[in-house]
Amino acid sequence: MSTAIPVPDNWRSLFSSWDDLRQGYHAGEKDETVRGCARRLDTTAPGAEGDPVLFWTLGMLMLAPYVAFANPGPGVEDEVVAILRRVARGDDGRTCTHGWHPYEADVDDVLERLPAHLEVLSSPVNQALDDLLRKDLLPEDYLDELDEEAEPSNLSGPEILARWQCPRTAPGFARAALDYLGATVR
Repeated sequence: MSTAIPVPDNWRSLFSSWDDLRQGYHAGEKDETVRGCARRLDTTAPGAEGDPVLFWTLGMLMLAPYVAFANPGPGVEDEVVAILRRVARGDDGRTCTHGWHPYEADVDDVLERLPAHLEVLSSPVNQALDDLLRKDLLPEDYLDELDEEAEPSNLSGPEILARWQCPRTAPGFARAALDYLGATVR
């Protein structure tokens, strides 16, 4: 059964490990956790339909605070930046009709709501679309700040889901992670 976005079967345990590392509670090998996510992103990007590129990119976004502030081992940041740059360049020249994408939201808001977002995004498509509300995929605070006539405030839940599924979303989140790291796409 197809999910709203492609995710590996063990996504919950991976996500839990990344969240523990982001929160400073990770008991395992931190650098290896980061490198493992980076390697998986490297092997799936640029990604054919059905590859979990967005999932691994969100993992790198979640791990960016550790990479930026926790003094990881030699080469970790360089490896992460190189892979994120490649993913970020993945939408060069690509356009879409969407006026807004989830990577435009505040990164910290996205990280705080990511567990809830992934519950929806990892659901089977028909289940994800059933009674989907805007608040299921966007931080409420973010919606409160926007003009109700503009995207995303005027979008339905399924329309917001379409923005998460857009091929430009993974490159956008890769750019957000690079910004968090103080790096550029180049």
